[in-house]
Amino acid sequence: MLASGTGEILNSLSEKMKRNIVLIMFIGFAALLSAQRSQFIPEHDFRFGVGCKPFEASKITFGMEDLFCDESTIFDIKDYYSGARYTTNSFFFEYIYQVNSWFGVGASATYLAYFNNYYNGVTDKYVGYNLKQHISLYPTVRLTWLRRRNFNMYSAFGIGQRLVLEHDLTDIHDNNSGQFKIGGQFTLLGFAIGQRVYGFTDLLTLGSQGMLNVGLGYRLSVPQKKK
Repeated sequence: MLASGTGEILNSLSEKMKRNIVLIMFIGFAALLSAQRSQFIPEHDFRFGVGCKPFEASKITFGMEDLFCDESTIFDIKDYYSGARYTTNSFFFEYIYQVNSWFGVGASATYLAYFNNYYNGVTDKYVGYNLKQHISLYPTVRLTWLRRRNFNMYSAFGIGQRLVLEHDLTDIHDNNSGQFKIGGQFTLLGFAIGQRVYGFTDLLTLGSQGMLNVGLGYRLSVPQKKK
């Protein structure tokens, strides 16, 4: 009976020790996460990237606004027709001030151009061209909802202005014009891999930068004042 009682006491102590160990590990893990958050140093984040299929280069209509005119319909009343249209990818530069581990704010600038030639409807001879250039500038907010040492996942959005510069040239006219429209970008899911120098890709995204973006970034820690 003495051995049985001693065994029960040891089992009871063993269970208590297990619970205490688990509790200590949980407290230590929570303290580690808290320390990581408190140790975050604000950053200047610079990015350069290339995007595929921006909405400026598609026949999408937002409300009353056509993002571009179909030149072939403009010249139907004349002896001209529009050739194939060639579109550059978007090229963009982005700056974000990373305030804390999850919130960053800054600005984005994007460039895109597309053009096509005009041909005589009877002789098929080259008679001119049309060139449109889109330059967008807009504030950007980035929300980082998963941050690890070499891997981040985030969402971002921004909206602002887009300047459209057009040069339309034929044998009988040479026109230049410019107008302001809406520009912006919405990213539901993006990934960044690396530390100070890193690569990134935005997968679920739409806007002036494109539907699929890739590029390189550089993070620069903000010097902290000594207390």
